[in-house]
Amino acid sequence: MIPKNFFGDAIRNKLCTLGLQLLVICVFLQIPLTAWSEHRLTLEKIPGALNPVFEHLRDLNSPDGTQLVDSKLINDLTAFLLASKKEDHLYHSDGPFEMTSAYHEFNFDKDLRQILKLSYNPDLPSFLTNPSSVRLSYWTRFEDGREAMPKLWEFLDTDKKPIIARGHEVVENTPDLNTGGYYRYGLDRTLILTKHNGNNLLISLSKQTDVSDVGKKGLVLGSDDDWNYLYSGKKGLNKSGLGWIKSYMYDSFSAVVYYEIPGGTPQVKCGAFKWLNAGWRSINMVKEHHIHRGLLRYERAFKAVVENPALPEVSAMVEIFARIKTMEIGKLQQLYLVYLKSFREDHADRKELSTGWVADVVSDGQVENMDPRELRAAIMLDYIKSFMGKPHYIDPTILGSL
Repeated sequence: MIPKNFFGDAIRNKLCTLGLQLLVICVFLQIPLTAWSEHRLTLEKIPGALNPVFEHLRDLNSPDGTQLVDSKLINDLTAFLLASKKEDHLYHSDGPFEMTSAYHEFNFDKDLRQILKLSYNPDLPSFLTNPSSVRLSYWTRFEDGREAMPKLWEFLDTDKKPIIARGHEVVENTPDLNTGGYYRYGLDRTLILTKHNGNNLLISLSKQTDVSDVGKKGLVLGSDDDWNYLYSGKKGLNKSGLGWIKSYMYDSFSAVVYYEIPGGTPQVKCGAFKWLNAGWRSINMVKEHHIHRGLLRYERAFKAVVENPALPEVSAMVEIFARIKTMEIGKLQQLYLVYLKSFREDHADRKELSTGWVADVVSDGQVENMDPRELRAAIMLDYIKSFMGKPHYIDPTILGSL
């Protein structure tokens, strides 16, 4: 016999579940419950004629895909990069992916050689030029059996094109500006160095290989431009009402194109395409403006490093980072304790450092919870901040004398 209130209770429970999901979506996306928020940028769809280009890039990046670069499709890609765009428009594409997407482009006042030496150098940390987006990253294998990424800048003046490097990379990103969540995931990666109309062209591709680890609580302390990030190691999001959420990056694909502009003044035009599916309970909570905001964050740090007039010589940075990479765990922990002490003193007036998981993260006991890769990344980031003129917590002369 069905209880008297069975159907009424079932309907109420269903409505409660739907209401909870709506609340989570609204809080997650910072959308008022009464209306969707307005954004200044007008959405503009990238022409569908470019979809074969995206399919080709996807196949180029796949370990089982094509190994041949279609020059006609690359010409179409470059033509879009160089074409004028409407101001105040946010370009996006469905392409071959069932994910939310966004596109953003910007210029470097440097040549491609300098970008390759800094951003795609096997002897430098791969997050050197994107410290506001990536906590740590490392290649785990290369498809052709090589042990390290090739020094692509050495092939710029040769006629042997294209140069292709494929492999697998592990990435952990920095805390999201909205939710504080951060994620670790694997990527299939491909780098293609070629030419277009006689000018140097680099294409960097990445495709997520599986669902990320569950999102963990992180914190952007103060201005994002200070690159002060805290990592709890605890599941959830650092946003009121969402601490319990088990969120994931379900899938992602990106294509970043660097085209060296001919002329007397060094300049590289960069176009970044990004597709992303991330959220909770298999619900994609990502909107185009979220991805675009992340790409702006990426640009700001990338340009700040590459165009920094106080940037040390590449050889000097290679030497410093080589010392950090070969340090034993005890020395890494000792340096990180120095970092924590100075960090606490510098931020003594911040209330968020005195309670909950944040207080644990900045305590000396945190050093026992960090693996060598995490310790190296923190020390390397601090060194990067030192030559950027940002607040840092380890005297760089100590690193130079080790």
